[in-house]
Amino acid sequence: MPRLQPRLDALRALFARSGNRCTFPGCTAPLVNEKNQFVAQICHIEAAEEGGERFSASQTDEERRSYDNLLLLCYPHHVETNDVTLYSVARLRSMKAEHERTFGQKLFQIDESLLHKVAIEMAEYWQRIDHLHKTHHVVSNLAVEIDASATFLEVANQASTLVGDLSKIQEYLIESDKLRNQLVRATAASGGSTLGATSRMAAGPNDFEILYIGFTNTITKLTVALAQMEIKHLEEFVKLNPSDLSARQRLERRKSEFAEYATSAGYVD
Repeated sequence: MPRLQPRLDALRALFARSGNRCTFPGCTAPLVNEKNQFVAQICHIEAAEEGGERFSASQTDEERRSYDNLLLLCYPHHVETNDVTLYSVARLRSMKAEHERTFGQKLFQIDESLLHKVAIEMAEYWQRIDHLHKTHHVVSNLAVEIDASATFLEVANQASTLVGDLSKIQEYLIESDKLRNQLVRATAASGGSTLGATSRMAAGPNDFEILYIGFTNTITKLTVALAQMEIKHLEEFVKLNPSDLSARQRLERRKSEFAEYATSAGYVD
């Protein structure tokens, strides 16, 4: 099941009881700076996904994104607490409880007027993307796949795989070029007896298909994946930095561009 984002009510409670301070004992780093920008990180006590620190297979996805499993840390202390030997589940829960006993009496108010609006807007946007992609693509049988429900991490993994595919294409073309050069040298040495083989290789179908079809399709898929990654990042950033006008404007531009991808991005065949 895809990783679920923290619930809005969980985020409200976390910030309200935070005192606008990192949860790590003795740390005075703010969570929200004087420009009303979120400069810390939302962290999981037991990891949101398998392979993360302190992951528990017995937790449900709802429990993983719940208030009880989240805490707010500055970046350096988030990195430090990744040491599972020093920072067990019990120690992090105790740290959070102590911090909230200290700061929870005076609730910290965070401007969330846009937070809820952005959450609704993005849910509606991804539903629209899914509809556009499935029903309005100009050439549906050649449409590049788009999973509107994918998480940031899932899209990032896809992009990483596509980069690997490009590397393999590069390696193939380099080796193919080396073979051609060897044949050219052999042709010269033999007085032209291998010219036919050289010509056939130069015009071989594999190189053409890989360069003009495989390479082009991989670039298209990577372009779509990177665009979706940026939108996924920006939607979470704007939720936590609702007054950042430049981020909201960039998000709107990327949303508009991606809606075009949903109806036009396709494979060459």
